[in-house]
Amino acid sequence: MHIDGDELALHGMARDMITEATHTSVVANAAVHALVDGAGNLASLTIEPVDADGIGLVGRPVSAGFRDAVRAEFPHEVAIGSPLALLLDDLPVAALISGYARLYSGTIPAADARAGMKSDICSGWRSDGTMMSSVRGGTGVPVTLGPTAPALRSDGDHDLVGWHDIEPLRQGSMRRRRLVDVHVTDDVWRVNAMFRDTHVQPHGDETVLHEYTLTATIDAATRAFLTCSAVPRVLPFVECPVAAASADRLVGRSVDATRDFVRRELRGISTCTHLNDLLRSLGDVGTLASTLDHESNTAGSGVPG
Repeated sequence: MHIDGDELALHGMARDMITEATHTSVVANAAVHALVDGAGNLASLTIEPVDADGIGLVGRPVSAGFRDAVRAEFPHEVAIGSPLALLLDDLPVAALISGYARLYSGTIPAADARAGMKSDICSGWRSDGTMMSSVRGGTGVPVTLGPTAPALRSDGDHDLVGWHDIEPLRQGSMRRRRLVDVHVTDDVWRVNAMFRDTHVQPHGDETVLHEYTLTATIDAATRAFLTCSAVPRVLPFVECPVAAASADRLVGRSVDATRDFVRRELRGISTCTHLNDLLRSLGDVGTLASTLDHESNTAGSGVPG
């Protein structure tokens, strides 16, 4: 995602893959290219494959209510958890985190930050926390600088095929990369997931803003979470990491109800909006598992923004 004047350009790719002992196959993929105008409305949308146009989404705000509009425009895609549905579902959060690029560039005045931010929507935005105290004090959102982004893949990494080949991120732009791997056995589905948000500084260094990893186990017969644990790797404010404990609230719940549960219940200062996006993606585990037989090793879903 990158900002050009008042416009925001968003580009995303996603695919579902199966890795077996002797080969890897792509079972589904999609790409979207979107332009958001200065008022936060979707100005244009290009979808690959081209058998869908999403014209009903153009002109809508890419914020609250957009995901409901996606569900109405693409009911089948949403129902099956297709890569296209996941990309469209990601547009609101991509637009949201793009604000950090404006923050780093210094184009968000402190007064604008104070007017546009609501407190207590997550642990990092709690009313008595570091960030909101700074905003109330008139100095705007604190600009945090994360560590240089290490490689997510290497030639010796068995997960090498799980990541898209993409061009280096341009200066002033941001990127979200996400991976959900599912290993299926007769009794248990084992899940490894992660996401990372990065930004390229003026000097060309790509730094990490948000990063979580997550592991979960799911009963194959009941499709209920047995365990779910998130580990914060990089977060901007000292109050943020405590939200990792909210992942445990999925234990005992059906994986198929994950998206609705996270949307309804994981709110407030005990949670993290970015972690919630990763938790919501676990709702696709059942779809990935259904593509496998017991001779397959792993199914994975990758979504870089």
